[in-house]
Amino acid sequence: MNRDSIIKETLSILKHTRLEILWKFLISIVYRGTLLIIPILWGKTIDLITVNKVSDSYRMVLITMAVAVGYYVSACFNQKIYYKLYNKMYESYTNLIYNSVFNNSLYSLSRFKLGEFSNIVNNDIDIVVAFLGDTIIKIVQIVEFFIIFYYFSTINFTIFLVTIILSTLMLVLLLSSGKKMKKTNLDRKYHLDKKFAVTHEVFNNVKEIKGFYVFKSINDRVKHVYNEYLEANAVYNIFSYYVKQFILAMIEVARYGLAIYGIYLCANKQMEIGTIIVIYTYYGKVIENYDVVGSLMIGLEDFKVSLRRLGKLLEYRKTDCVENCVPVQNYVGKVKFSDILYGNLQDPILDNVSFEIEENSITVITGGPGSGKTGVFDLLMKLNRQHQGDIYIDNISYERIDDDTYFNLVALARKEARFFDLSIKDNLMLVAKDFSEIKEICEKMGIHEDIMQLKNQYNTQINDTGEKVSNDLKTAIAIARVFLKKSKIMMFDESVSVLDRNYQDTVLNILEEYKKDHTIMVISRDENILKRADRVIMFEDNKVKEITDKRRRGRWI
Repeated sequence: MNRDSIIKETLSILKHTRLEILWKFLISIVYRGTLLIIPILWGKTIDLITVNKVSDSYRMVLITMAVAVGYYVSACFNQKIYYKLYNKMYESYTNLIYNSVFNNSLYSLSRFKLGEFSNIVNNDIDIVVAFLGDTIIKIVQIVEFFIIFYYFSTINFTIFLVTIILSTLMLVLLLSSGKKMKKTNLDRKYHLDKKFAVTHEVFNNVKEIKGFYVFKSINDRVKHVYNEYLEANAVYNIFSYYVKQFILAMIEVARYGLAIYGIYLCANKQMEIGTIIVIYTYYGKVIENYDVVGSLMIGLEDFKVSLRRLGKLLEYRKTDCVENCVPVQNYVGKVKFSDILYGNLQDPILDNVSFEIEENSITVITGGPGSGKTGVFDLLMKLNRQHQGDIYIDNISYERIDDDTYFNLVALARKEARFFDLSIKDNLMLVAKDFSEIKEICEKMGIHEDIMQLKNQYNTQINDTGEKVSNDLKTAIAIARVFLKKSKIMMFDESVSVLDRNYQDTVLNILEEYKKDHTIMVISRDENILKRADRVIMFEDNKVKEITDKRRRGRWI
């Protein structure tokens, strides 16, 4: 599944960059072609000198110089177009991966450790893109083999035959070593993931390391993980290096052997001196190109491993609604859960749960810890998927609403608010672009003055430990984001409950105002919040125990 998906996406990216690929291919032909022409021109120059055609040899040197200048010009163009192609493909793969993260469930993402994910995003994308970009010129270099083989066939059959036999043997050796290269590379990647993971672990647990004074034990663990990676990395690189150097050494021996054979032919008037120079130089190209083939083989194994790891992120992604989507319409915000089973099948978070939440109302979802309350918001935010049952917005299955429409319909403020490493202003401007609107909401919530008392006011880095923003203020700012988004369905997961009473009453008053044209859902056990509710849904043992509708003065299960 993931293999087919990543191959399909890769083909799409190649199609998207086809113009840059074409330019890279054409420039590579010019770039590498000049290197094949120069030795022939030099050989002709030597032959002209040996027959005392000095003026012609001068002319030939000037032509060779012009071709050499052309080589350096084409080399610059080649590098420029390479990075244009590289950047475009890198951007495409990065967008693909981050979109896949967004479209994965939390359960699916839990398969990845932070170190593995960091390695995929930072290293594997680079390996895949670099391989695809480099392969174009490497294909051109492999074509050089056949041009050189053809040239050798025109000057001497023995030289041609030796070159063909040697090239075949070395290619077989490369192919036969591929399986071990793949195995050692997979082992290296595995230990690299562990190295990333332990690095993140140490950084995120400094308090525990100091609190329990376990630095020595943790340091020993870090050393062990790093040493395992270094050993695996050395095994992979040393093996691939040995294979490549053995092949290059065999070709070098053949090069000098054929040079001796060429001298013999020259002594017997069967070959020109300039031709020996071409043979010697072209064997240098054969050595260089076998280095390329070796690198291509090693790179191919790296590429396949990294592509497979990228594909892992695509494996369980949910694609946006394509077929059977409902047309864009105005939603009133009525929510319905019908026979929802969610979570572990043996111990579900929501066990066959059904309820409705009316539009233009405040609904409080309450219950003890672990009763299933938060599962309602997990599903409405599409963080995970239910095993069975249906969720409806205005009697339309939420799976039939396209993502752009759906995620503009809902907004959530969590109890433990998370922010990006930006200022208060920039965090809020991710949601609303008008700063005057931001200040208006903050003033309405009574937090504007609190923000203005900070040294850098709205430009305070919200996650900066230097000028600490209080948890109360952070929670209030998180709620402000919901108000600024103006979504039809507003959700608050214990975030209103943890505010101090002054903040809390202000927010509840705003919610009373907003419920006129919004659906307000609050998770809380706070009596001050419960008494403001139009409807209370009580959870117990992961089921709906009781629903109380204050407006209708009704109570039912």
